[in-house]
Amino acid sequence: MGYTTWEAVERKRKRRRILLILLLILLLAAAGVGGYWYYNKWKADKQQQKYEDLKKSAFHEISVTPVPATGTPTPMPTEEEMILAAMMEEYEEFFTILPDFDILHGENEDVFSYIAVPDTIIDYPILKSEKEDYYLKYNIDHTKGYPGCLYIQNCNSSDMEDPFTIIYGHNMKSGAMFGSLKNFRDEDFRNTHPYFFIYMEDRVMVYEVVIVSYASTEHLLSEDYVKKNGKWVFDKFDGHETSRMVAKLREEDANGYFASPEPTDEDHVMVLSTCGDGRRYVVVGKRVLSVPIEAIPAPKD
Repeated sequence: MGYTTWEAVERKRKRRRILLILLLILLLAAAGVGGYWYYNKWKADKQQQKYEDLKKSAFHEISVTPVPATGTPTPMPTEEEMILAAMMEEYEEFFTILPDFDILHGENEDVFSYIAVPDTIIDYPILKSEKEDYYLKYNIDHTKGYPGCLYIQNCNSSDMEDPFTIIYGHNMKSGAMFGSLKNFRDEDFRNTHPYFFIYMEDRVMVYEVVIVSYASTEHLLSEDYVKKNGKWVFDKFDGHETSRMVAKLREEDANGYFASPEPTDEDHVMVLSTCGDGRRYVVVGKRVLSVPIEAIPAPKD
């Protein structure tokens, strides 16, 4: 039996109401997702602005007292002094405008170092917490969320003297944190930006970029962990971390960049690590200079 005209009209109205309700639900869901994304972006941008403001307040030009002439012949400069003199020709500001760690500690006592990568947004404090991976999810002001902080795990020492250190940071779409590490995949950028700088309270350290590569999600120090009471804990460095890493990265990323000569187990290696395409993305630096602040020459006039 067919529907009457009135019944047909009611069925059409009912279908329209259902479609309108579904459309409204979709619009509300889209608005919710968009609002959540915008809110998180606003929070991340706010944290990034905090870092930029912190740099403005914490960095200052060092005051160096010239050494008076003694009338005795000037001794021949050491190899490190010659490297420093050459680097200051191009990177003087990275040696003479330094962070005030009292100000950084006032922001967060877990700050122990600072990193700067020329011509990138990477210009941040480095932190270490007793709570493993705490700063993966928490910001420098201890609020939860992105972008988090650059940090090292407890397997590494905060004196930065381990033979193999890993600094972690999020791969933010804005380029914040370690989002601009991908610039090093570009050969031209790599050739014109061969160094990054790490600051401690008493010295400036320079690292030369020697590897740019993708890696598996396996911890780069996994072979230095042992299982105790059902948990994997860091044991100790065995002295072969760098050679193992180089071999692993060469196997996993045939298109990676590997400088010649490659870093060895005798070098101090700094790994900048972030996520990317379901893998880890690493930029590896070899220490080429560690200069006490008192040994830095006075800025040029």
